[in-house]
Amino acid sequence: MITPLKKIIDTATKLHVAHINDNTNYPIDEIYKIPLEIEDDRLNQIIKDFNLNFQEQVILLLALAPYFAPQILDIFLAKNPNFDVICTEFGGVMSTPHRGVIPTGETAVFLLAARNPEKRKEVAKLLLPDGKLASYNLIELETVADNLPVFSGKLLPHRDLVQLLLYGAVQPPPLSPQFPAQQLTTAMDWDDLIIADNTLSQLQDLQNWLNFSDQLHSHPQLSKRSKKGYRTLFYGPPGTGKTLTAALLGKTTNRPVFRIDLSLMVSKYIGETEKNLAGVFKRAEHKNWILFFDEADALFSKRVETESSNDRFANQEVAYLLQRIEDYNGMVILATNLKQNMEVAFMRRFQSLVHFTKPDKIERALIWKNTIPHDFPLDHKIDFEQLVNRYEITASQINNVVQASFIDAISRKEQFISSEILMKNLRLEFAKEDLLFEPIF
Repeated sequence: MITPLKKIIDTATKLHVAHINDNTNYPIDEIYKIPLEIEDDRLNQIIKDFNLNFQEQVILLLALAPYFAPQILDIFLAKNPNFDVICTEFGGVMSTPHRGVIPTGETAVFLLAARNPEKRKEVAKLLLPDGKLASYNLIELETVADNLPVFSGKLLPHRDLVQLLLYGAVQPPPLSPQFPAQQLTTAMDWDDLIIADNTLSQLQDLQNWLNFSDQLHSHPQLSKRSKKGYRTLFYGPPGTGKTLTAALLGKTTNRPVFRIDLSLMVSKYIGETEKNLAGVFKRAEHKNWILFFDEADALFSKRVETESSNDRFANQEVAYLLQRIEDYNGMVILATNLKQNMEVAFMRRFQSLVHFTKPDKIERALIWKNTIPHDFPLDHKIDFEQLVNRYEITASQINNVVQASFIDAISRKEQFISSEILMKNLRLEFAKEDLLFEPIF
């Protein structure tokens, strides 16, 4: 992987030594003639996906060197014979416990620009936050104190890039205030989701966008007007399949889904909420992640009148998040139980609104049949049609009742779910919402 970089370093240092007492802009054309034959397929794919030029590829290899071939940077510890100190032009720093050289922006400039001021400006632009390397979350130039040269910052590869190249996969970051999100997965399939036909049709539209949006964005005419990402609102009562749907969209389109924990994201400290939000979106950008904001009305409800400074900061946080959602190039799903609490102006920002309703009688029957285990059926004395008609509950509630009934039946060493067990667990499910329960068996 790093072999081409070694050739570049060897050539650059030889040129430097040959001109160490010469203050002229020595030619560096030899550097740009070295073929960058990278053997790693994953890295080659990244270079192709982001269309990185020669200079960007060299900078990327340089940032990765401490992880894959730290020894090729040891040459930057060589001293200037005239002053008996490490050559200033090489850049690089030592940072314990790592015993080798960590390249800096100055190291990249040395390799690609030498003393040529125009080339230095050229390379400098590649290291800006809006350059490909930083905006695509490949590497970043470490921020240094205002009184230090900007190029003295370390060249740091993104941890996800390092994980991908070292281990072949990126591990989801742990839940924390800095990354208030957890990956959402499911063992279920679309056949397990019993919902209204019109809702299912809308979900097919979302799946189509995930599968074919790349073609939209690359279309010579339509791409000019197409939005970067896709924003949709799932609304309806709890337990109707909103979270499961988000997980299924990710599973069937091979995209990670991250559920955002708003309680961790929102901070009482001014500015911290925006910082937490920025961390999530920065990690997600250009990775095809689906971001799922559950119970979104907790943060996105109708904005309050600005009667106090706290109100102003609350509205500022919402405005900031709205802008980040608008700028995100992937799919963002917001879920709420109470659509009426959402601000009308905010609702206009969605490309689709998907209504999840409580299952009707036919849907409830299917959910009961799909959920009840074949080896632990209902007691034959239970009137299934009466059960379906009488209790208008959601798929989540049915699942809770069946699982609890299964455990009860096992504990009693029974081979079926009796009416007594079923009624007991239905009563407990109704009690969660302080609803009146009337047994029918």
